[in-house]
Amino acid sequence: MREVYLAAEDLEQRCQEQGWQSCLIDGLALQRWGEPRQTIDVDVTLLTGFGQEEVFVRKILEWYTGPRG
Repeated sequence: MREVYLAAEDLEQRCQEQGWQSCLIDGLALQRWGEPRQTIDVDVTLLTGFGQEEVFVRKILEWYTGPRG
């Protein structure tokens, strides 16, 4: 679980550095605001504006790579 918290902290910091409006959602947010449950990922909502999503996605893909299968 510690890895998930560290990943969330890293993502939040990077979003803040970009000046992006964001918030953590889903399982990780439920640890604080709802019923605790086990989670293995970090979900985030970004306020991108319509038509600007690709700019955000490209930047995030520069930062992170998914699991290699």
